[in-house]
Amino acid sequence: MAKKEAVEEELKTAEVAEAGAEGEAAAPAKKSRKKIIIIGVLVIVILLGGAAGAYFGGFIGGKSTHESKDLGADGKPIEVAVFFTLPEFLVNLNSGGKANPTFLKATVILEVAHKEDITKIEANLPRLIDGVNTYLRELRPSDLAGSAGIQRLREEILLRANKSLGDVKINDVLFKEIVVN
Repeated sequence: MAKKEAVEEELKTAEVAEAGAEGEAAAPAKKSRKKIIIIGVLVIVILLGGAAGAYFGGFIGGKSTHESKDLGADGKPIEVAVFFTLPEFLVNLNSGGKANPTFLKATVILEVAHKEDITKIEANLPRLIDGVNTYLRELRPSDLAGSAGIQRLREEILLRANKSLGDVKINDVLFKEIVVN
C-alpha cells in the first residue's frame, strides 16, 4: 500500500507540475494573441486612413479636377465666363460751363454668358459704343466720386449694354482703368 500511495502521490505532484507548466505556457499564448490582434487592428486603421487620404486628396478614384465642372441649380454644367474688352473711352465730362474741361478715360470689360455671343457683340459694337459714349458725356465729375459713383456707372453701362445688344446676356461690367482728370 505504501507503494500505491507513493505512486498516487507522485502522479498528483506530476499533475500539479503539468498544470503549473500549462498555466505558464497559456499566459504567454494569451499575451501574444492580444499583441497580434492589437497590431492587426492598428495596421488596418493605418491602411484605411491612408486610403481615405489618397481618395480625398484626388490620387485615386473619381474624375480628375481638370475635367470636372460645377453644376448649376438645374443640373447642367456652369459655363466659364467669357470676357470682351471694349475699346478705350476718352470723353469730356459735363463740366457745367466751367473753363477747365474734365476728362474721363476708362477701359471697360464685359463679362459675357456664352462664348458664341462675342461675334454678336462685335457685330453691334458701334451701337454699344455710341450708347456708352452718350451716357459718359452727360456725367459730371461729382457723379463719379467715390465707390457709389463707380457702382452707378457700372450699373448704367450694364443696362445700356444689355439694351443695345438685344439677345446677348451681359453678366457684369468690369473696369480695367478709370481716370478722371
